[in-house]
Amino acid sequence: MKQLLKFGLILCVICMAATFVLAVTYEVTKPKIEEQQRIEEETALKSILPQADSFTKKQSADIEYYEAFKDGKPIGYCVKAAANGYGGYIHMLIGINLKGTIKGLEILQHQETPGLGSKIKEIAPGEKEPWFLRQFKDKSASGIELKKNIDAITGATISSKAVTDSVRTTIDKFLAEIKK
Repeated sequence: MKQLLKFGLILCVICMAATFVLAVTYEVTKPKIEEQQRIEEETALKSILPQADSFTKKQSADIEYYEAFKDGKPIGYCVKAAANGYGGYIHMLIGINLKGTIKGLEILQHQETPGLGSKIKEIAPGEKEPWFLRQFKDKSASGIELKKNIDAITGATISSKAVTDSVRTTIDKFLAEIKK
């Protein structure tokens, strides 16, 4: 009985020490991770609406977005969206002009299967952007549909559908919200 209590106490001390180390590591790395995410988001904003010279962060209902300006005049919006893919959430940023036409799309984070679902963000050799995301450019968000005007990624239909459906529903909801 004494031996069992001794091992239980040792295990408890080890677990508490591991918890403390993890908590300290989290607190130390949290600001660095947040800063890196902010930099990636700024890069994505400039990538999907390159003609914009400034962005203003806003919130409408439950949609977070950026208003894009060129020389002080609004030229479009960058809307944050999330989809539930095969491996987890897919976080993206969708750039649209004032008429609601998609001008760019960037995947910020995903947990899709490497070699399959991760192809939503894969850039082919000699190209500058992912072929899957390029399909969305210059299309009206309300008109996009998988297998109709967006080709799915072979072996990653769930990821392809998740991105397509999320873009369509998020932009439709966003446009309805800002027209109020």
